[in-house]
Amino acid sequence: MRFEVNINNFDRTEWERCVRQFTDYSIYQTWPYQQVRAEMEGQEISRAIVKDENDNVVVMCQVRIKHVKLLRLKIGYVQFGPLVRGYEGTLKCDVESLKVLQSAYLGDKVNVLRVVPNICNDESGKHLSDILSSSGFQLVRSVKLYHTMMFPLDISEKEMRCRLGRGWRSSLRKAERMNIEIRHSVDEECFQILDGLYKSAQNRKGFKGIDVSSFAKTQRLLSPGQKMNVVMAYDDGEPLTVDVTSNLGDTAVGIFQASSQKGLKLGSSYLVWWHALLAAKRAGMKRYDLGGVDPDKNPNVYQFKARMGGEDAYYVGAFEATTNTIIKNMWHIGEKIYRIIKK
Repeated sequence: MRFEVNINNFDRTEWERCVRQFTDYSIYQTWPYQQVRAEMEGQEISRAIVKDENDNVVVMCQVRIKHVKLLRLKIGYVQFGPLVRGYEGTLKCDVESLKVLQSAYLGDKVNVLRVVPNICNDESGKHLSDILSSSGFQLVRSVKLYHTMMFPLDISEKEMRCRLGRGWRSSLRKAERMNIEIRHSVDEECFQILDGLYKSAQNRKGFKGIDVSSFAKTQRLLSPGQKMNVVMAYDDGEPLTVDVTSNLGDTAVGIFQASSQKGLKLGSSYLVWWHALLAAKRAGMKRYDLGGVDPDKNPNVYQFKARMGGEDAYYVGAFEATTNTIIKNMWHIGEKIYRIIKK
């Protein structure tokens, strides 16, 4: 079968119409998020849609292009993409379609094309890994596999509650008896409240975390049906806990959650988590990605999410293609030095 790739010759309306066909669509492949990230980091943004000879969309992705001046390289990075999985549960792509995507970028546009699919390493993920390998991409073993926990949402609310660990359910019931007000919103102003709570948490725990402002800017630009859901807990008008979740594709993604000291004492985070899960279920999500975990470096978070009823899940990892072996070796040495400097 013949495939044709369209690069940048379409508008946002066309992009958002086509992405509805993919269950691996997420906040990280929305038009506004990648635009915001590219602008903040001084990178180019390129968008591609691959169609077969019957005009069916089989692959989509946004590529952020970074110029590494010291090495004279252009690195193309596809975050949580390309989009390849359809609603019937099967992969829409094949070897030839990914070869077409690769050929469209390698050479003139980038020297290295790295993709990080939004696919778990299940049967479908293993199939995708084989397709990527056969099309010329190689697994980047230096990149750690994304390890998360998934909470199933394609079950009844009663079954969801039963999945919660005994201690977790007890804390939830306790919070439900408190005079805690729950609000749902999509307003950008909510991110200002989140930012204050998040920075306080960073100071308490000493972690670097994620830049709240990039998601606040993204929220402002997202289409109404794609905006992140914000769940907030209040006590007598005082914000206790804020949770931000993106409900796109078939998997809800937890972006942020932060609590005040008072919120921690009242257990409002349990109540907010529960309402975020219910909201994702109502939005038609099949599962909730509880966020990255590391049982060795951060065992407390791992245990919290395990007691929440989450199931371990690993993603397929990062794959890349390069123009030639010399470029590949230069890039890997440069990346290794960068990581050492960053540490």
